[in-house]
Amino acid sequence: MKNLSEHIDLIVKFLSGSSTSEESKMLFDLMEQDEDLKKEFESLEKTWKLSAEKPDDEISSIDLDAEWNLFDKNIDKTPAKIIPIDKNRSFSWTKIASAVAAVFVLGFAVFYFFNLQTNELVADNQIIETGLPDGSHITLNKGSVLEYRKNFNQNKRTVKLKGEAFFKVAHNPEKPFVVKAGKLSIEVVGTEFNVDARSRKGNVEVVVNEGKVLVYSKPDKSDGKLLVAGDKAEFSSQKHLIVKKRNTNPNFLAWKTKKLVFEKTSLSDIVRTLSKTYNVQIIIKNPALKNCTLTNTFDNQALESVFKVLEATLDIHIYKKGKAYVIDGKACNK
Repeated sequence: MKNLSEHIDLIVKFLSGSSTSEESKMLFDLMEQDEDLKKEFESLEKTWKLSAEKPDDEISSIDLDAEWNLFDKNIDKTPAKIIPIDKNRSFSWTKIASAVAAVFVLGFAVFYFFNLQTNELVADNQIIETGLPDGSHITLNKGSVLEYRKNFNQNKRTVKLKGEAFFKVAHNPEKPFVVKAGKLSIEVVGTEFNVDARSRKGNVEVVVNEGKVLVYSKPDKSDGKLLVAGDKAEFSSQKHLIVKKRNTNPNFLAWKTKKLVFEKTSLSDIVRTLSKTYNVQIIIKNPALKNCTLTNTFDNQALESVFKVLEATLDIHIYKKGKAYVIDGKACNK
């Protein structure tokens, strides 16, 4: 029953009607490749349908707690349930089979839903740093959420990310670490990388700081791209396209390190970086200012301190209007 236990998540989701179209497609693709898995699925599907019938006295007499204890001890070696039969009573083998089926399916369902229980890390208004059970270290940007199952690190290391996070993954070649960000998966053995999945369009950006990662969106990994330190992958959710390139942005981790490096950088790019780093809205009122350039380095400085340097260097005026900051002034001299 190895294949069934490996893919129990997909199977039970499909039978319970809660699987997505992508998960259903993945399950049927796996069954096309594995005939044994297909037979096991068909057998369980029949059992599932049979157990859906209304149970009678024979079914209700089963000790489900005892059955689950047996199932829990060894999922692959579940002993058969012996049902006492009164020779003086009429009985239905269909009903007995239905009773056994109900216990069998219940076991899988309990096992499935138990393992679906998740831990959730939420970074509301501040950046948080924490560790995972496998020794990996995670830094979550503001407004980001990381989910992982309570059986994390038992068989596989999989997490789901909404927002942005920096990962320093503990090395374990036997258990690849997989980050699921929207439609994109990032698979590693042990490395450091940043994932930005904050786009409302579902786009994802991955930048590798150290080691190697494999990024892909298809279950068979046919569109996979291998990234090494200094590489970046940009995933378009609408086009389902992964583009690999070298990372030229020195500030991709500024939200975490608060270190900013600008080398003849345009004001429009500076504003984009500051908005992300400090999680604020900044508006350039005069479009002629967008091409003004600045060369400077800021190391863990407050936003107000950065603004003072910009005002003095570029001869501009920055003020707050509501929750946003406004930059105004005359065009810079060329």
